[in-house]
Amino acid sequence: MGADLVSLFLSVYRSRSLKNNFDEGLSYAVFAVLGCCALHWASDRTFSTLITLGAAFQCLGFCLLRLKIRKQKGVQGISSRTLQMFAVAYVCRLYSTLQYNGYLPVDRSGDWMYQLVDVVALLVICSILFAMHGFPRALSRTYEKEMDSCQIMWLLITCCALSYAIHPHLNNRQIPDMMWTMSLYVEAVAMVPQLFMLTKKGGVVESLASHYIAAVFIARCLYLSFWCNSYGELKPKNADVNLPGWGVIGAQVLQVIIFGDFMIHYFRSMRDNAKLVLPTSKSYAI
Repeated sequence: MGADLVSLFLSVYRSRSLKNNFDEGLSYAVFAVLGCCALHWASDRTFSTLITLGAAFQCLGFCLLRLKIRKQKGVQGISSRTLQMFAVAYVCRLYSTLQYNGYLPVDRSGDWMYQLVDVVALLVICSILFAMHGFPRALSRTYEKEMDSCQIMWLLITCCALSYAIHPHLNNRQIPDMMWTMSLYVEAVAMVPQLFMLTKKGGVVESLASHYIAAVFIARCLYLSFWCNSYGELKPKNADVNLPGWGVIGAQVLQVIIFGDFMIHYFRSMRDNAKLVLPTSKSYAI
């Protein structure tokens, strides 16, 4: 009952699972290849590279979301408000990192790679938002606006106020330091509208949507591991308490907590090789 190479190739080629997940697998493969090349030629593979790696995973999440739109020919289940908050966070961070080096990785990835990844992620987000609210109209009609009802203005106002009151001083300039800190605080709560929307809908979560959220969660964990090791550098001179350091760590921990319930369901679905199904009894309402 031996099998030849042609039979093996045909069985793989005709596999429905392969056809359904080919684009997704290709995205992971391209990410892996580009990541290995970047680590080899554009970084020193030091501990600070975790920041660039985290940015890359977050960018991958948004690319998977863009792929989801192309595959399902619609934007169902996607929160525009979460993407708007991420766009604000990227603009704030790039205002700081494109001009100053206080919060950049100290290895070669901080020369240009880290900023490039953030620029690409911002462009992908803008393309998704344009599809949801502009052209083509067939896509914008599929936006579930009534489900995307989390109020984000108060979140943004709170983040702005906190960034003014509590921020590090690595750039030694108030506005760039505040902008970087605001990006951190906005990212801490940016996924709330998306999780609220998914929980409000309940039911099965499409695989690419779940992988998008999981990729962003991995990025948050990488950022947290870096700042847990480096938060001492954020302590102001002549200060008894490292309030900016605790603010940064607190923002990172908050993100992991917000993701917690979703990631439990995600890992269970991966373990059981089953679809991810969210209950409707829980709520992330704000």
